Amino acid sequence: MTTVDDQEPKTGVALSIGKRRALQALSTSEQVFAILAVDHIAALAAVARPDAPESITDEDLVALKLHLVSTISQPASGVLIDPVLGLSPVVEEHALPGTTGLLIGLEDGDYSSLDGPPRLFADWDVARAARSGATAVKISFVYDPFSSSTDAHEFVASLVDACGRHELPLFAEPLVPLTKQDNRRAVVIEAARKIGALGVDVLKLEFPSNRDNNDESEWRDACAELTAASPRPWTLLSGGTDLATFSRQLTVACDAGASGYVAGRAVWQDLVAADSTDRAAATAEAERRLQSLTDIAAAHATPWTSWFEHLA
Repeated sequence: MTTVDDQEPKTGVALSIGKRRALQALSTSEQVFAILAVDHIAALAAVARPDAPESITDEDLVALKLHLVSTISQPASGVLIDPVLGLSPVVEEHALPGTTGLLIGLEDGDYSSLDGPPRLFADWDVARAARSGATAVKISFVYDPFSSSTDAHEFVASLVDACGRHELPLFAEPLVPLTKQDNRRAVVIEAARKIGALGVDVLKLEFPSNRDNNDESEWRDACAELTAASPRPWTLLSGGTDLATFSRQLTVACDAGASGYVAGRAVWQDLVAADSTDRAAATAEAERRLQSLTDIAAAHATPWTSWFEHLA
């Protein structure tokens, strides 16, 4: 198995004791990340009611999030939740076990282009996430690393500072613009290099290969290049990929140095889209899918601790 020890040596990376303890709480006993993502809002509505996503209510979405967290999250080391719909109900209804890490996604993430700067949900910031019991926070933003725009850099840098003050790890998710999808490998790798260098703690990344590329040899090369370029541990997001493909991608990524996964639709899409005739079976299948991804991460991923050489 390829690990970061097989790559070019990283410069000394310090991690404060508070952040180190938080990452321990968010990872498995193997010190890899196995995180169930249920922070979706528009995407969840689109899966639940593809013909009329606008008809789904906030109450419907809350009920779906509660069902997912309370019934299928057991194999996960952490759950990624949004603060505007999911957080309060999940905590108040005791849906999230106290032993499971809580990753709060702070970004208002309905982005379709790079026209506007990235932004947080109204009335939410790192300080409020810390007061709300977050183990860590996550930000997503569309990012072109080959653009001269500094909006994303300023956004990330301000959150790095805030997370440092509050001792919360920061997961950063730079997303490939629609116009750059045919060059995903280069964009993902350069985004990891540049955003990782700003001082985030963990990267959450798309698979560094074009969607129509099924060549596992190229996949391995791309993931190894990504690990060598990244200044921080990285996790693989599922991004709506089907489970079979994502499982293959996750195995390759973890063998090449990834530290686990953050997955949503690959796990629960069929459950959310299913009619109510056999919800129990669909729920059991979603939990089985999550367990299978956690097993892959446990067997193949590089521990995040390998990336941090000493305490601050």
